[in-house]
Amino acid sequence: MRKLSVVFIALAMVFAFSVNAMAAQALFYTEKERLPTSPTKELEVYGSIRMNTFWQSIDKESAASTGFAFKDSDLVWDIDDGSSRFGVRFKSGKVGANVEIRPRDRQSVRTRAMSIQGQMDLLRHWYGSYDLGFGTFIVGQTWTPTFNPICNECLIGGGGVLDGYGDGGFTARAPGLQLHVPIKGINGLFKFALLKPWTDPGPLGTTGIAATNVTPNWGATGADFDTTLPKIEASLSGAFGPLGFNVRGGWNTVDYVQKTTDTSETVDSWVACGDVMYSIGPFYVRGLGYLAQNLSVYGAGAPAAALGLFPTQLVAGDNSIEDVKNWGWFGVAGFKFNDMLSIEAGYGMRQSKQDVAGGTAKEDASAFVVFLPISITPAFVITPEVLWTDEGTIKVPGAADIDRGNKLYYGIYWRIDF
Repeated sequence: MRKLSVVFIALAMVFAFSVNAMAAQALFYTEKERLPTSPTKELEVYGSIRMNTFWQSIDKESAASTGFAFKDSDLVWDIDDGSSRFGVRFKSGKVGANVEIRPRDRQSVRTRAMSIQGQMDLLRHWYGSYDLGFGTFIVGQTWTPTFNPICNECLIGGGGVLDGYGDGGFTARAPGLQLHVPIKGINGLFKFALLKPWTDPGPLGTTGIAATNVTPNWGATGADFDTTLPKIEASLSGAFGPLGFNVRGGWNTVDYVQKTTDTSETVDSWVACGDVMYSIGPFYVRGLGYLAQNLSVYGAGAPAAALGLFPTQLVAGDNSIEDVKNWGWFGVAGFKFNDMLSIEAGYGMRQSKQDVAGGTAKEDASAFVVFLPISITPAFVITPEVLWTDEGTIKVPGAADIDRGNKLYYGIYWRIDF
């Protein structure tokens, strides 16, 4: 016991000496002194804590896909660990960097089509930037040129849910190389990116809309995926007074290879989108429209299953894969009453078409949303929201239509930034 007492006394003396030394040198760990001492360097620590509190009601047709004979309702009362974040921004001369993570690393439940888009992983942003004078060069993972959702305040479900109903988040975050160049004449910005190519063929073990496998089955676990080029994306945004615009697009290519037969087929996916924004006083409208091919396997921010039909091999022994045509649109209108209160409503839809034996297969979906952001302070926002989705219908020649029903979400989204 005496030996322990001596140890504790010694530790206390060391601690007291350390505190006195730090006090004398003004080295206490404070918010102010967290910044580097060099006047040419800047360091910013920030974050956002977000909470979902809402009910979801799923009708009979939609619930049937999860094994329920009747409609199902559930309460969601949980931290939004997909959109909550903690980050550090760094700036020193021409060099900058941003590291941002979320309180999430659920590898066992990650969705394939979200795995490298920074949607479900622990990592959100991890990049460095260099000021070239005429523009900025970026190395690492951050927002891509095609990311510009029109309804960016739709928060129920963690945000980005409306990509499956006509909105245009497309590639959210992906690792790669980017160049951003300001265009002064139109108060705009040009972005060009070479990103990690996307290789997801859709649901494993199936061939797109068909539940029966043909040979070779490009989506099977025995398939391989070869890439020779990066995913290419570009965008141009600008404004003329109250009118703003953004045109963006991307292209991705992958070879599906059957290991047992050494046969391969190339599948190209692309998207082209145009946005318009107009504001006059407290009133504003935003809208977009897009055309795409094989959007469900492009590597968009929403799950692949939410974006339509999949490239499909139709005939056994025939290596050709039938592409999917996609189009969609989304529009929102809003009004800002004052700095504390505003309202926004939006509606959109998307459709997928594919040539199949006997005709054309079609799949569609649409959604309506209204929300009322209430800013207690700029850093504390409460958003009551109602979201209704029509999961659409799948129509395949020679088969009965599949009505996927409707879903209703209503509740409040809470956010505190720091």
